[in-house]
Amino acid sequence: MIHIFCRKAGISALVMIMLSFSCSADARDVYVRLANAGSYSVGITQGMLTMTDAEGRLVNLGDSSSISVNGGYAVIAGNSFPLPVRLTGPGFLQFKGRTYRGAFLITQRGGLLNVLDVEQYLCGVLPAEVGANWHIQALRAQAICARTYVLKQSMNRADKGYDVVDTDSDQVYKGAGVETAKTNQAVSGTAGEVLTYGKELAFTYFHSDSGGHTANIADVWGQSIPYLVGVPEVVNYKSPVSVWNAKIPASKIQAAIKKVTGSDIGTITEIQVSEVDEGGRANKMTFIGTNGTKTIRASQFRLAVDPRTLKSTMFTPSGGAFRVDNTTTPSGLVSARGSQAESSGLTFEEEQGIARMTAEGIFTTTELIDMLTNPAKKKEYYRTGLNRGGKKASVPAKPKSKYGYSIEKSGSDFIFYGRGWGHGVGLCQWGAMAMAEHGYTAEKILEHYYPGTSVRKIK
Repeated sequence: MIHIFCRKAGISALVMIMLSFSCSADARDVYVRLANAGSYSVGITQGMLTMTDAEGRLVNLGDSSSISVNGGYAVIAGNSFPLPVRLTGPGFLQFKGRTYRGAFLITQRGGLLNVLDVEQYLCGVLPAEVGANWHIQALRAQAICARTYVLKQSMNRADKGYDVVDTDSDQVYKGAGVETAKTNQAVSGTAGEVLTYGKELAFTYFHSDSGGHTANIADVWGQSIPYLVGVPEVVNYKSPVSVWNAKIPASKIQAAIKKVTGSDIGTITEIQVSEVDEGGRANKMTFIGTNGTKTIRASQFRLAVDPRTLKSTMFTPSGGAFRVDNTTTPSGLVSARGSQAESSGLTFEEEQGIARMTAEGIFTTTELIDMLTNPAKKKEYYRTGLNRGGKKASVPAKPKSKYGYSIEKSGSDFIFYGRGWGHGVGLCQWGAMAMAEHGYTAEKILEHYYPGTSVRKIK
């Protein structure tokens, strides 16, 4: 049996159901938090907004309304209505420039939620998480992951009053306005499919780019889950974050160490990678300061210092691009990513210059993707970057830890070189894309990243 929360009238109830799953569309509504508290300007694309308050009163709000929350009441044009209130209408709902399916709910805590069927929710997740033009098997794998993730989260969030938030703290959701025919096809084509381990829904954590090898969850978050272990990528790929570097002030690192440990070790003078996992990802880091030394989990440091700056803990001596030597392609198939494996013709210094300019935001997302898919253009983009004010990369001798990783001290800053983006646990989105283009099905992709799990159909 699978254990899952189904929701009716906003109340969580634990329902135990067989793998065939019998739960109505209503019962599988998803509660997505769009805002935590405050005043809200909401609208509708056609027809009129209708509000239902906690006492069952219906009020027509026209095509838009401003609602403030005060002391357990929604206040509209000076009139107070007891929370929670539900907003519905015949068109798409609007909030902060985005359109949404389903209904809005302002909770007793004052938060604004989007309430909609899980399949409709997924249609607003896929194009926000991965490329809408990606291979259909990669999109199908993402749909199964995302569906399983939100259902699993709903089992653990009853006390919060919502299932997920709309940011990458859970999975990115941007409503109906980003939907595409292809991503909707991936959702409908996997309708009701979830990933299970034994009789339970799996934890389907995922990330953008593993840097070559996914992480064991025990090394990242300290818990052990049999199917969330590190696995190597099986095909060659590159992503916009295959190579990166990050310059971080020593003072910011000092503050991050204090945040994690509660200790002030003074001015940071040296950083060492003191433990790595089987894939080469840093597990532990040692920070040497003028007032002492601290060793902490690398994943804790990344979160404390800024995970958008320090994109991963897959550090490298040179920031070199990931390349798998044991590429496996099913018999009779030709790699669809052959052009991406070709040499860009850049020198090492120029490659580092491209990485530095990328970190500085010199290139647009479109340009980064163009470089990814057309490596021969990187020379041209390198010159373009220099013309825009990008700097040539200096490649000084780098101090190395006992594992050969480079964390370079530059004045009052430290420069980290690395690969990939994200915590590294579970499915790697760019790796899944490469696998799909090499002929792997969604099921085989999920089997690789979550060994021991199975895809099951729910109804």
